[in-house]
Parts: sequence; structure tokens; C-alpha cells
Amino acid sequence: MSEAAVAADPTLKLVRGYYTCPMWGRKEPHWWTVRPDGTIHDPTCLQFPSGGLGTYEEFDGTFECSNCNKTIAEADAIPYSNYVFCSDNCICDFVGV
Repeated sequence: MSEAAVAADPTLKLVRGYYTCPMWGRKEPHWWTVRPDGTIHDPTCLQFPSGGLGTYEEFDGTFECSNCNKTIAEADAIPYSNYVFCSDNCICDFVGV
């Protein structure tokens, strides 16, 4: 829906990041748009109980390894199920082999 909003209004900037809903208390992967004046326009904010009154954090291109917490670039990350790792060794350590 955010991509559709940008297509309808090219002045909007598409943003990838995280939304923290204060009612859920956790960070969720999310997409939204930003107007030229910097205000957030989130066409899907009503999916959250807080309705967009939480915290928006733009993705900085890095992840933390799910095993050792090392910061790694997205291009170097190794996805495994719902987790991200910096190396095969960390995957093996995480799953216990």
C-alpha cells in the first residue's frame, strides 16, 4: 500500500524500517512513506493497535547476528528461517551442531 501511495503521489518517499507499537511492545518490520516536510504518512497504520502513534525507525542496512550480535551489512547476512547470521559457524552454534 505504501508503494501505491508513492505511485499516486511522487512527492512521497518510500521508507523501509521498523515500527514499534507501544501496545505490543515489540519492533515490527514495516514500510511507510514520508512527505516532503518530513511527516510520516503510513497507509497501513491501522494494522497496529496504536494506529501509528508508535515509533518509526528507518532501516540502516544492517542486522545483528542472531547468535553473536555482531553488526553485519544486509548483503553479507545469511538468512536462516526467521533469523539472520554472520557466518555458517554462528548458524551451527545457534542450532547446536
